[in-house]
Amino acid sequence: MPLILLQTAPPANLAYLFAAFAVCWIVFFAYAFFLTRRRRELEQEWAELEVEGVAGEGAEGGGG
Repeated sequence: MPLILLQTAPPANLAYLFAAFAVCWIVFFAYAFFLTRRRRELEQEWAELEVEGVAGEGAEGGGG
């Protein structure tokens, strides 16, 4: 009979495997959170630059 079938308790390193798995997911979600926040900041900056660009074109081009 194979040795694996005789084992009744889970392997001792299963807790470490779960801990590593949990840490990887925590790191992934933290990265996704910060990436999403940075993307929103860049979108706001882009919108402000577009508004300034449109306002600047109207002021410069209208007087000519």
